[in-house]
Parts: sequence; C-alpha cells; structure tokens
Amino acid sequence: MIIHVSRESLLKSINIADSIVSSKNINIILSNCLFNVSQDTTEIVSTDNEIAVRTKLGSKTDSTISFAANGKKFSSILKELPNDELVLNVNESFLIDITSTSKELKGHYALFGLSPGEFPEIPQFTDDNSIEFDQGFLKKMISKVMYAASTDTIKPVFNGIYFVSETPGTITSVGTDSRRLSLLTRSIDQEANLGSGIIIPLKTIHELNRLLEPAGTCRFSFVNNQCFFKIADTEIISRIVDGQFPNYRQVVPKEYLFEIEVETKKFLDSVRRVMIFTREPAYKIILNIQDNKIILQANTPELGEAEEEIAVKSNKDEKISIGINAQFLIDSLKEMDSEYITCGITGQMSPLTISPLEDRNYLSIIMPIQIKSSHNE
Repeated sequence: MIIHVSRESLLKSINIADSIVSSKNINIILSNCLFNVSQDTTEIVSTDNEIAVRTKLGSKTDSTISFAANGKKFSSILKELPNDELVLNVNESFLIDITSTSKELKGHYALFGLSPGEFPEIPQFTDDNSIEFDQGFLKKMISKVMYAASTDTIKPVFNGIYFVSETPGTITSVGTDSRRLSLLTRSIDQEANLGSGIIIPLKTIHELNRLLEPAGTCRFSFVNNQCFFKIADTEIISRIVDGQFPNYRQVVPKEYLFEIEVETKKFLDSVRRVMIFTREPAYKIILNIQDNKIILQANTPELGEAEEEIAVKSNKDEKISIGINAQFLIDSLKEMDSEYITCGITGQMSPLTISPLEDRNYLSIIMPIQIKSSHNE
C-alpha cells in the first residue's frame, strides 16, 4: 500500500504521540505507535494504559490500513531526511519502506512494523458537558501550580493537579506535595460542572503543558474516571486520579501577623545566591525580617556561609526569623508575573504565603523549617 505524506507533518505527529511511550514497557505493542491510515488522513495513537494520545495529519492513499511501528525509530529516520514529501510503502508483513522524493537523496530505508491486532481500543473524545478554554488561559492554570505537585507516586492525590469550581463562573487549579501549595483562581464565562473536583495526573499535565499554545482553543470534558482534552488535531485521553484531594483551604491563613512587600526580582536573585551555601534536600535559609528589611542567611558546616540584605515595606513593626526551603521559594518566585509580591507572615512555624501584589487569587504557600532558638533573639 502506497502512502504520500509530508515529512514535516509526519515527524511532528509522531513526536506528539510517541512522547508518552516508554521503551521499557513490558507489553511490546505499547512500545509502539498505532497508525490508522485512510484515504486522506493518517491517525497516530499511543498509550501506556494510563494516558493516551491521538493525533491526525493529512496524507494520500487509495485504500486503508492499520499497523504499529516504533515511534522513536521512525522519528529518528525522518529527522535525517530532507524536508520533502515522503512515499511510504507498507506491505502485507507490515514492513514500512520509506522513500524521500528529494532529488538530492538516493536511499532505501525499511522499518519493521507490527500487526495492530493487540493494540488496545482508545475511547473517542466526548463532547458531553465539555468546556472550551483559550489555550493560553489553560496553560497558565497549569503552569502556575504544577511545580508544587508531588513527583512521588506513593500518594497519588498529590501526584496531580486538582481542578474545582468553587463558585459559579470560576475555576481553581491546585498543586501540592504537602510541604508547599500553589493555587490559582480565575473567572470563566461558562459553568464548569466539575462536581467536587477532579485530579488530573501529573504526567497528563506535563503533556498538556507541552502541547498548549498561546493562541487557539482547547476543549475539555470528563466522563466517569476519564478526562478528554482536544487541542487542534490532537486529543489526550487520561484517567482521573481516584481519591479525595485534601481540604487545601484549611492551609490558607485567614489573617496575618503582618505583611511585607518586596521587589520580586531582587528577592529571587538574593535567594539564588544565598542558596549556594545550602545542601539538598532541605536547602535551608533563614529570613530575618525587621525594620523594613529582610536579612537572608545560610550557614552550612564545611561549606560556608552567606548573608544578604534587601529592603521591604512592612505594614507593621514586627521582628521574626523564619527557616525556609530556598528551592521552594525560588520555584514560587519564578511564577510571580509581578514587579512586587506580598508575603504574609503568621508566625515562625506557620505557613508563609506569597502573592503578586495586585492578585490575591494566585497564592503560593510554603511550610517553614524549624530553626534554632538563637535566631529568635
């Protein structure tokens, strides 16, 4: 069977589908992508039984065929070919003969394919209760909180992003690993029927974040224990994490001992420098706050010490020392799209909150690290 297809389009689509495929998969068929070819379309499908990707591109043929092939090898071949139309010849044994129409190249490349028979059936996108978002909007809802989610799969409810509509016309995304939390609430012009909320696995979130563009739209829906995202010619189908997300509102302080305003970039740069004198995984630094300034300190035996002072604006004349994970602080500050931030302080061993100065609907919370009593004097 002869298939005519653009090398650029085929390479892009294979890379989209193959991104979720693991070469270590015990099931051989799941180490490959499924190619469903019709007269004017080629559909490429991949899955690891937790998440699936389906993407389509234009092609030309006079019949239909389905076959499986190793996406990584297919992609590697295409990357080295000129950017001209390709002719694929797939025989009855699923041997894929690849020929470039470029006049500058004379070569023969044959990739062994597989029968598609054992490839699992992937659900189709459903429009039931679907919501349409701007891609840029959804990308921010994800990227602003995903850094706080746990990469540890021991507690699955932390290994994902929680989406909920707390009030009509709003949507909130939350990520947490129990030591830090980030939440973002935004208004939407439609109802989001998310019930008590859904948790989308972090692997799915990373794929979404990679595919979403600044412009264009994305459709989202969920049925039972599965969710669906449709971005242009690509669909992502994923399981929803089974479990109860913790009551994150309990972590958010209702009032503060005092608040400070600080220049975001200046604070970020100082933390980066002082963090050099810490050790993982705690990356402990001390924030000494008093007299409209923060003195950042790090002191690590056999490594060295650092101290920096930056000016802040405080709404009360208070004095406090707080131990904090510098990497957590950096992760939060990097996501603040504001020249100045507000830090809310409720006590030495109470959560530290960080928000853009004029956006209290975006909140980062970091649990402190215990420090020696000498820092309180």
